[in-house]
Amino acid sequence: MSPQIHSQILIKNFLTVFLPLSALVGGILGTIYYQQIQTEKVVLKTNELGKVDLQTKVISGDFHSVVSDLIVISRQNELQGILKRVDGEQQALSKEFLLFSRYKKLYDQIRFLDQSGKEVVRVNFKQGEPEIVPEEKLQVQAKRYWFNDTLRLNQGQVFVSPLDLNIERGQVEQPLKPMIRFGTPVFDSRGQKRGIVVLNYFGSKLLDNFNQALANATSQGMLLNADGYWLKGAKSEDEWGFMFPDRKNRTFGKTFPQAWQQISQKESGQFQTAEGMFTFTTVYPLVEGQKSSTGAGQAFAASQNQIDTKSYHWKIVSWVSPETLATKSNRFLSQLLLLYAGLVGLIGIGSWLLARASVNRQMAQEELRQSEAQLRELVEREKILKTCLSSQIRNSLDLNTILSTVVGEVRELLQIDRCQFLWCNKEDESTSFELSQQACAPDLPEPLGCSPIQNVEALSEAVLEGNLLCFDDIATDSWLDSRNRNLLVTLGFKSLLTVSVQTQSGRLGVIVCEHSRALRSWSDDEVELIRGVADQLAIAIDQAQLYNQSRDATAAATAQAEQLNQALHNLKETQAQLIQTEKMSSLGQLVAGVAHEINNPVNFIYGNLTHVNEYTLGLLELVELYQKSNPNPTSEVQAHIEAIDLDFMAEDLPKILVSMKMGANRIREIVLSLRNFSRLDEADMKPVNIHEGIDSTLLILQNRFKQTPGNTGIEIVKEYGDIPLVECYAGQLNQVFMNLISNAIDALDSCNSQRTAEDIEANPSQIVIRTKLRNSDRITVQIVDNGPGMTEVVKQRLFDPFFTTKAAGKGTGLGLAISAQIVTEKHNGSIWCISEPGQGAEFWVEIPIQQSSKLATVSTTTLSRL
Repeated sequence: MSPQIHSQILIKNFLTVFLPLSALVGGILGTIYYQQIQTEKVVLKTNELGKVDLQTKVISGDFHSVVSDLIVISRQNELQGILKRVDGEQQALSKEFLLFSRYKKLYDQIRFLDQSGKEVVRVNFKQGEPEIVPEEKLQVQAKRYWFNDTLRLNQGQVFVSPLDLNIERGQVEQPLKPMIRFGTPVFDSRGQKRGIVVLNYFGSKLLDNFNQALANATSQGMLLNADGYWLKGAKSEDEWGFMFPDRKNRTFGKTFPQAWQQISQKESGQFQTAEGMFTFTTVYPLVEGQKSSTGAGQAFAASQNQIDTKSYHWKIVSWVSPETLATKSNRFLSQLLLLYAGLVGLIGIGSWLLARASVNRQMAQEELRQSEAQLRELVEREKILKTCLSSQIRNSLDLNTILSTVVGEVRELLQIDRCQFLWCNKEDESTSFELSQQACAPDLPEPLGCSPIQNVEALSEAVLEGNLLCFDDIATDSWLDSRNRNLLVTLGFKSLLTVSVQTQSGRLGVIVCEHSRALRSWSDDEVELIRGVADQLAIAIDQAQLYNQSRDATAAATAQAEQLNQALHNLKETQAQLIQTEKMSSLGQLVAGVAHEINNPVNFIYGNLTHVNEYTLGLLELVELYQKSNPNPTSEVQAHIEAIDLDFMAEDLPKILVSMKMGANRIREIVLSLRNFSRLDEADMKPVNIHEGIDSTLLILQNRFKQTPGNTGIEIVKEYGDIPLVECYAGQLNQVFMNLISNAIDALDSCNSQRTAEDIEANPSQIVIRTKLRNSDRITVQIVDNGPGMTEVVKQRLFDPFFTTKAAGKGTGLGLAISAQIVTEKHNGSIWCISEPGQGAEFWVEIPIQQSSKLATVSTTTLSRL
C-alpha cells in the first residue's frame, strides 16, 4: 500500500467517526453560549438604567441642598440688621457666613451685595479653610451677568447660573474651577429690594458625586450640557469645550455622531450601535421659581438670553464600549472553546486510534515492500555518488573546499555520525594529527570532541603504514588490545573505518568514519568506496598544492610590479619637483643677475643727475647774465635763440631733470624689489619683512593684473596688519606667494572669459591680500579672490602632485604641492583652502614668527577640506 493510499484510507475512516461527533458537541455548546449571552445583555441593560436614574437623583439632590442653603443664608437676622443699619451687624453676618462656609465646605464664596453691586460681606474658601475678606478688599460686581440676572428677580425667586469655569481677569482660572452661582434678591421689612445673596457652589463637588454614583462600574458615565459639550467625560482634555476656543470641536456629537442623533432628540432611552451601548436621560435641576440665563463667556459681559426651567437641562449618558460588551461574552466563549477543544481532542484521539487500527496490517506490508525498494535504490545511489564525488574534488582547486566536499559527501552517502579528515605532521621522532575538516550528523546530540587517531597509538601506527582499519564493533574486535579497546569505548566510539591518503608531495592524511550512537556494519562496497575516494583525494590534493604554488608566485610577481610602479611614480614626482625647483631657482638667479647688472648703471645715472642739474642751472644763470649785459645780440645769435626757443628751454630743462631723477629712482625701486623676490643672498633663515616679499611678487606679476586695452584688469586690495619680522627662507616663501597669486589670476581670467563686459564692470575681479598676527607667536597670510570657487572633489585633491584643473600645457600640477611642502616642511607651518562653488577661493598660510616655537605640522589633505 502506497503512503498516499494509506493516508487516504486512514483519513476517511477518521473523518467518518470524528466529524459527526464534533458537530454534535459544537451544536450543544453553541446553544448554551447563545442563551448565556442573552441573559447577560438583559442584566447589563437593567443595571445601566438603574445607574442613570441614580445619577439623576444625585444631581437633583445637590441642587435642592444648595437652594435650601441659599434660602437660609438670605433670611439671616444679621442680614436684616444690616439692612436696618444696626451697628455691628455687618461683622456678625461675616461670622455667620464664616461658620456656615466652614461647616458646609461646598462654596467657594458666600456674598451679600447691595443694590449698586458693591460687596458688603464676602467669605472666601481657600486651601480648605474659609476667611473673611477685609472691607478694603471688597469689590464692585455691578457688571457681572449673575448680579444683574439675580437683581431683577422677585422675592422668593432663585437665579442659577450655568455650570461653567470660573473666569478671573478675563482668563479661565487655572487650575480649572467648575462653578455654579446661586443667587436670590434680599428685601427689607418694607418690601424694598436691597441687594442679593450669592453662593458660588463648587461644581467639582457635584461632578465628584456624579462619579461616585458610578464607582466600580463597567460603563463610562458622561454629563453633557444642552449643546452636547462634556461637563464630565471619558477624557479630561475633551471637557469644557465651550470655554476654550481650541476645543470648540470636541463635542459628544463629533465623537459619537450616530448616538448623538438619538440622544439629542429624546428625553431618555437605551440603544446599541457599533459605537457601543448608550443609556441616557435628561435631568432638569431647576424647579418652579428658579431662573437662569445663558451666562457670558467674558468677565464683564451681560448674559445673552434668559432661559426657563425646561431649557436648563443636562444629558446623563452611560456608555459601555464595544470592547467591554465583548469582554464577558469573549471570556465565556473562550471557556466554551477550551471545553470544545478538549472534547474534540478526545474525540479526535479516539477516532484516530480506531482508524489506525483498521489499516495497521496493510501498512506493515507496504513498509516491507518499501524497505526492499530503498535498499536497491541505495546501492544504485552509491555508484552515482561515487562518480559525482570524483568529479567535484577534481574540479576544485581550493584545498579546503576539496576536503570539506569529501567529508560532507562521505557522511551523507554512508549516513554515519561523523566523518573527519586529519593531516599527519612528523617532527623528528614525534607524530601529531591536526584536524582539517569534519562533517557531523545534524541530529547528533553532542559531537565528540576528539578523534580516535589522536588518542590510540595503535591506530596512529596503522595510518603511518598506510593500512585500512575497519571495526564493526570496537567493544568486541580482536585486533585491538584491551587497553586501546577500553579507551575507544570510554571515548564513545562504537564503529570505526579509517583509510590513509598518501600524496605525491609526501604529505599524509587520513579519512576517519565514526559511529557513536549505534553499531555500524561496514559493507565491502562501502570499504571500496572509501578506498576510491582516498585515491582521488590524493590526486586532488596534489593539484591544489600546485595551483597554490603558482598562485603564490603570481602574487609575488604582482606585488613586485606594484612596488616598481610606485617607485617609478615617486621618481617622476621627485623629478618634476626638482625641475620646478630648478626653474624657480633659475628664475631667481636670472632676476638677481638682471637686477645686479641694471643696478650699477642706474646708480651711476642717479648719482650724476645731481651734478647735471647743478651744471645746467649754472649755465642757465650764465645765459641770463649774458642777456642782461648784451641786450642787443647780433642777428645770428638772435636767430639761434629763436630757433632753439631759449625761454622755453630755460623753463623746461629743470623739469626734465626732475623727471629723469624720478625715473631713475623708480628703476632703483624695481631693482630692489627684484632682489627682495630672489633673495639669493639669503640662503639661511633670516628675519624678513613679509610685506616686502608680497610687494615684490606683485611687482613681477604687475603686467598680468593691470588694465590694458585687451584686459579688464584685476583690482589688488592690500589689508596689511601690524606684524613683526618673520624668521623664514624669504626666497622660498616668495615662491609660495607667486604660486597662490598666479593661481588666483588664472582663475579670475578664466571666469572673466565667460562673463559679459557689463557683468565685469558691475562685479570687477578682485584679489584681497591680508596679513595679521595670531596668538602672538605666528602670522597668517590670506589670499582671497572672488572667482568661480571650487567643488569639494577639487578641494580633496588640491595639494596632490600633478593634479591640475587647467588646460593642457597651462599647468604642471606642482605649484600647490611644492607650496605646501615649503610651508609645512621648511617652515613648520600649515596651508589650507576654504572655497565653495560660486563663492571664490580663500587660501590661508600660517607660519611661526620664530622657528624655535614650531607649530605642529598639519596634514594638508585634511586642511584642504576645512
